[in-house]
This record gives sequence, structure tokens and C-alpha cells, in this order.
Amino acid sequence: MNAFEESPDTSHGSASSRTPRYTSFSQAFDTARDDAKSVAREAAPKLKEALSGAAHDLAYGAAFGACFAACFAKELMPTSLRETLRRGARAGRTAAEKAADPVTDPTPGSVPPPLTA
Repeated sequence: MNAFEESPDTSHGSASSRTPRYTSFSQAFDTARDDAKSVAREAAPKLKEALSGAAHDLAYGAAFGACFAACFAKELMPTSLRETLRRGARAGRTAAEKAADPVTDPTPGSVPPPLTA
């Protein structure tokens, strides 16, 4: 993997006997770059698989939590309360549509005068 020359073993087994000796800084830099590329190429698929698995688990957990909470609340809520909420939502929707469309109210005095400062 490395293209360096090892120093001769003159220090009787010390750590410095295995240190690489390069002829120039650029050679050391190129060797380090090549080593980093090969390690990154080996690690990238594993990291990609781990991240995609984490994203899948997170999405599944969020969807499960939201659906479980909604279904649990629906089952816990009495039928009469559900029907009351539906009627209230329907009435609110109708009132909002009526307020948003001023043409449907033909009464001349229904629009308040503009505010003055």
C-alpha cells in the first residue's frame, strides 16, 4: 500500500525502526493521499448502508408514531364527540369560505367602513 523506504533496523526493535522515510515532502503527501483514498473507498459503502438504514428506521418510527397516536385517539374518543367535532369543522369551513368570498354577501351594509388613523 505504501511506497516508502523503511529505515534499517539499527535501534534494536524500537518504534523508530518502522517509521517510513521519504525522499521528499511531496512523496509523503502523495502516499498519505493514496492511503486515505483507498480507506475512504472501503468505508463509503458501509457508511452509506448505515446511513440509509438509519433514515429508514427514523422514517418508519415517525410514521408509526403519528399513525398510532391518531388511531389511539380515535378509538379513545366517544362517537358523539367525534360527530360534534365533524359538525364544528364543517361549520368552520363554511364560515371561512363565506368570509373569503365577499361576492356571496349581497347586503350593502355588511362590509364595515375602512378604519381611519
